Order: sequence, then C-alpha cells, then structure tokens
Amino acid sequence: MSMDIQGNLTKIPLSENAILHQSGVSFFRIFTAYRKEKKIRTEKIVSGVISRRAFLDIEKGKSVLSRENWKFLMHRIGIVTDYFETVVSRKELKDWRCREDICLSVCEDCEKAKKLLEEYRNSHIKMSNIERQFCLKIEWLLSRNEKSGEELYKLSKDAVCCTVQEDWKENLSALYVGPEELEAMLLVVWSLLKKNELMDAFRLFDQIQRYPKIHNWEPRMREMICAQIALIGIKLYERMQKIDIAYKIGIESLELLRQQSSQRYVYPLLVELVRIGIMLEKEKSEELQQFLKFQKAFAILYEENKIPYMRVWQCGSIENSYDVGMVLKRMRMAQEKTQEEVCIDEKGFSFLNVRQLSRIEKGENRPSTENFQFLTRKMGRELDWIMPMLETDSIEVLSMRQDIIYAIGMRQWKKAKNILEQLKTKIRAEDYKEPQIQQEIQFIEAMYELEANKITVSEAEKKYYEALSYTFELSWLSLEELPFIRSEEGIIISNIADIYHDMGNLKKSEELFEKLSSVYQKKQMLLKTNSSASAIILGQYSRLLGNIMNYKKALYIDSVNLQYELNDFNLIHIENLLYNQAWAYYEIDREQNNQKIQRKFWTAQRIAEFNRKEELINLLKMRENKYLKGD
Repeated sequence: MSMDIQGNLTKIPLSENAILHQSGVSFFRIFTAYRKEKKIRTEKIVSGVISRRAFLDIEKGKSVLSRENWKFLMHRIGIVTDYFETVVSRKELKDWRCREDICLSVCEDCEKAKKLLEEYRNSHIKMSNIERQFCLKIEWLLSRNEKSGEELYKLSKDAVCCTVQEDWKENLSALYVGPEELEAMLLVVWSLLKKNELMDAFRLFDQIQRYPKIHNWEPRMREMICAQIALIGIKLYERMQKIDIAYKIGIESLELLRQQSSQRYVYPLLVELVRIGIMLEKEKSEELQQFLKFQKAFAILYEENKIPYMRVWQCGSIENSYDVGMVLKRMRMAQEKTQEEVCIDEKGFSFLNVRQLSRIEKGENRPSTENFQFLTRKMGRELDWIMPMLETDSIEVLSMRQDIIYAIGMRQWKKAKNILEQLKTKIRAEDYKEPQIQQEIQFIEAMYELEANKITVSEAEKKYYEALSYTFELSWLSLEELPFIRSEEGIIISNIADIYHDMGNLKKSEELFEKLSSVYQKKQMLLKTNSSASAIILGQYSRLLGNIMNYKKALYIDSVNLQYELNDFNLIHIENLLYNQAWAYYEIDREQNNQKIQRKFWTAQRIAEFNRKEELINLLKMRENKYLKGD
C-alpha cells in the first residue's frame, strides 16, 4: 500500500524493477553492468568457483546461486555484499554458524576447534571449493606449531589452489581474487618465513599488499583484509630488521579499521603495535598511550562478554541474510492463515503439498524459486533470493547509500544530507520514482529535518509513515504479529515507535517495539549475531525502557544486544550499548554496581574515541562525574 496526499491508503503499484526482483534479474543487471564497465570476462570471475555454464543457468533463472558462491564472486570484483539483502536456506545459515564457531575457537581452544573442524568435514562429504579452502586455512592455523615449514607451505598452497587455478605467485594483479583468497596467500607468505625463504616471502607479500589498491577496492572491501596483511607484514619486516616499516604498516591498518568502525583483528593488531612501538622507544608518546587504552578497552569487552581476544574472522557479513523458512512462516502467521490455505492458488488448486511447506518452514527444505515467489506474492510481498537495497543498476549509488547509513550511525547529519543530495544526482530519471528509492530519500530527509529542528515531531511522524508506505502496507502494523520486514522498513518502524516515545505515547511506543523485537530476536537466536537494523531497534527500545524506569529489562536487552553485536565485526553501536548498561546499573543500585558502572562507562568512552564519535565523546565527558566519580 502507499499513501496519497490526504493520508489515505492506496495500492502499491508493481514497478518494472519490482517485477525484475521476481526472477533475480535486477541483481544480475547490476552484476553484468559492473563487469562490463570494468571489462572483466565472466570466466575470470567464476573460475575455480563454478563453471561458466552453471553461472549462465543461474543468470537465466534455471537454478539458484548459493549465498557463499554469490558472496565470493562479489568479493572477486571488489563489491561488498552489504549492498544487498538475501533470502537463504536454513542449511546455509547453519553452515555459516558452524564455520563461525570454528573461527571463534581456533586461536584459544585448539582442541575444540579441531573437533569442530572434523565434524564440519564429516557433515560435508561433497565440499565446494570455497568450503575446502576454508577448512585448509583452519587446518594450517591449527598445525602451525606442529608441522614443518615445508609441510605448511604445501598446505597453504593447496588452500590457494582450491579456487585459484591460474599462476598467482608471479602475476597476481592480473587475476580476480577476493579477500578470502588473499588470506590463503598470506599463509603461503607465513610458511615461506618459517622456511627462512625471506626474499620469496617478501616478493609474494608485496603483490598481496598492493593488490587491493591496484584493483581500486573501496575502503569497505579493504577493511576485510587490511589487518591480516599488516600482521603478516609486521612479522616479515621485523625479520628484515625494518621495524619502522613494520610499525607504519600496522598504523595504516589500524587507521582503516577505525574509519570503518571495525574490530576485525583489532586486538592482535593493537598488541603488535604496542610491542613494536616499545621497540621504537615510543612508550611515552600520546599515540602509544592511546593504543594501550584501546587494548585495555577491548580486553574488558571480550572478557566480560566471554569472547576470545584472538579469533579468526570470516570475510563479509551475514547480517542482511534471512532464513527462507522463517520468512514464509512469519508472513503466514501474520496473516493468520493455515498451511493448507497458502498452498492453494487463485483457482483453488494445490500448487504445493502441505507437508512440503511444513518442511520448508522448519528449515529442512528449500522451496523452488517458482514456489517461493508464488508464496511471497500471495502473502503480499515481492521478494527474491538476492535484493539490492535500492532499485538501481549502479554500484556507485548503492555505495553512496551505505555511506549515508554510516554517517547517520556516527550522527554526522550534515554529511549524510550532503551525500544524499549527491546520490539524487546519480539516480537515473526512470529509477527516481521507484518505491525503495523514494522511501530512502523521504526517510533520510525527514530524519535530518527533525534533527535540525526544521520540522516538528508530529510532522516527522507523518513523513515516516509516508516513507514506510512505499513498500509496506500500513495496516500490517496493527496485526498481532508483524510479517517479514526488510532492513530499512524495520528501522523506519523503529523510528516511528521512537517518535511515539518522544510524544509521550509510551503505550503505543512499547507495543511497536515489542512487535519489532519479536521479529529480530528470533534471528539473533539462530545466528548469534546482529543485523544493523536489530542493533538500532533494540537500542531505541532500551532507551524507552530506561525512561519508563524498567531498568532491569533494559539491561537484559542491552546485554544480549551487546553480546550479539560483538559477534559481528561492526563496532558502530557498541559504545551506546555500553553507556546504556552503565545507566541501567546506576539506576538499579549505584553502590552495589559501582565497579560495573565505572568499567562500562570507561570502556564506552574508549570505544567512542576509537570510532571518533565526537558528539558522544563530548556527552560522555560531561557525565564523567556521575558515572566515574559518583557525584
């Protein structure tokens, strides 16, 4: 549904791009346009992952591209997957979770990691090349102190060659590889160091280090590999007795992590920078003192949340992926329909067996593309397996949208507004009226105007509702359970609930937040990690609970939210969650919780400094007396 000028609901028109979403053509239009712009042959991208024939079948809609293959291919051409939302099978999500559990234990609990790796291999007899590469990289890390340099060298080469079938040691820049493959090559460098083949190690490392810049990877792509390059580079240059270069590489990597609000390998990187900095007699410098504070803050974070200080990170993120079974079940339950009812087409014929639907909702089966699209359409939504955040063929537009989202997360409102104005000039005229594009523009403009006091709270409420109505039937908000919600829709609904909070309608605000939290908490429990939408929504809900003095529930939500947020690389909401915890502990019992309050507040300050959130840094500075000194 959409909303007319008088505020009446009207039917959402099915646009050309919405129709394209039905068959996945919109994604492949983007992929193909980018590939042709960069003059990259299909064979170059898919080599070692899937055959060209199989890829062409996927383009034609004859089969579905798995999430792992899709992510891998996107990374090869330098595109982050954050620009898309995906609907995937339960098995794909569980496989990701299994790999994540291995990554969490590989550095600090080798025996557990070995057991998990063996279980993974036994349950994946027919592994893809990508899965095989992951397992060999983990095996290398687990055996790095047991095997000889020659054995490790062979193992690391085997890992690279799982997906890279051309000569990569002499002419790496001519190939298209992703950060996952560069990681395997860095293990080759490490193996060469163990063999004392210093010059061969340096030649390969130099190619790896230059690769992201040669291929014009944007900072969001480089963030996935920069720390690994720095950590191996520090080892290499220390062996070459070039300590100053080792320190410089580490500093450059840390700077990129801070720019991207990322914790990917940040703790080991800080440990190395402090160690090298002391060797360079920088221990009294302001810079090194700050690194020591950051190191302590991350140590507190990890210790209190029972997260290993040292871990392996999978490249990319799972945050914008949805379980197809959970999506279909939530849509059906929201409409209060039985499985029998949704399996009947318009003519009264059964197009899907009820038992099949039951297995799909339980995550045991994946529906065919035809059945998936029929079911979602019947229940009022136009969904596909891979959906761009906006209806556009332009990666530049999708990247600019992500820049806006990041600026808003940093509360840099003028910057967000400026990028939005630039984005408008990049959108093609025929795309400008597409529902998601209109929704994005209107929502961001309304947020900016409210923050700048250019509109009232009630005017913002109306604008938020209008933005939501471009893609979401407003009548669904009155349902007992909300249907499937896309990321941007969830954030808009959360802002509407926050508006009710500000207007004093606490009951309505809490009702909406409760409905939203029931949607996102189920996904949290399945993946044990957050989406950007869930972090924002649950953070706003916590603020409401604090203001109505339900501090214990607020503390519970913040604690769970923080735990899951730390399981993802993104740090952009961490300091707010820590501050919320300090606030809740203070209000519950400031004397009994004094030590917890101080640790939470101090750590919030340091993470805010790490992320360079100037507005929050100033706010926390003003409240030091209350939380650190008990005044």
